[in-house]
Amino acid sequence: MGILKSESFLNDYRDVQHKEEFCIIDILKSLVAVMVALGIYIVVSFFYPMLAGGAAYGHSPSKITAEALKLADLKKDEVFYDLGCGIGGTLLEASKLCDHVKGIEIEPVRWFIAKLRARKAQVILGNFFNQDISDANVIFVFQYKGKINRRIAEKIRADTQTGTRIISYYWPIENMKLFKNQNEIFVYKT
Repeated sequence: MGILKSESFLNDYRDVQHKEEFCIIDILKSLVAVMVALGIYIVVSFFYPMLAGGAAYGHSPSKITAEALKLADLKKDEVFYDLGCGIGGTLLEASKLCDHVKGIEIEPVRWFIAKLRARKAQVILGNFFNQDISDANVIFVFQYKGKINRRIAEKIRADTQTGTRIISYYWPIENMKLFKNQNEIFVYKT
């Protein structure tokens, strides 16, 4: 009887060990699936704004942003927009100077990070081509040269009041009235 008990124990031990191996394999498979899904999401999130009619994400250095806001003479009581606010760096800088700061971001993860970082700003999840920006006094954009900037210029001209200042970092915007220019910062007026 003692031998049967030890054989039964050994069989139970093997079954448990076999189940643990399957459990570890299942965990590894799940981990690989999560990593693949995360990789796909990162790649898609980079290109999604372009597919939606905008531009890929590009970071605006805080030094440049601060210089641009000073050049545009952003005032405390004005309404400031960052079209494609990314993770909210420009919103943070604008919040130091202005009480009415709004950012629009199409990509959900960057929108969420911006919302966490720029708590004084209103951060909107959506495509800025579908947003009402008629209350803007100052608008910041860091987009690509060409077709996208033309679309932005058309939207701004159609939706904003006369005298609205538009800051474009790095890329000039065609067919807009240049007001000020310094380094790679262009300030326009409608």
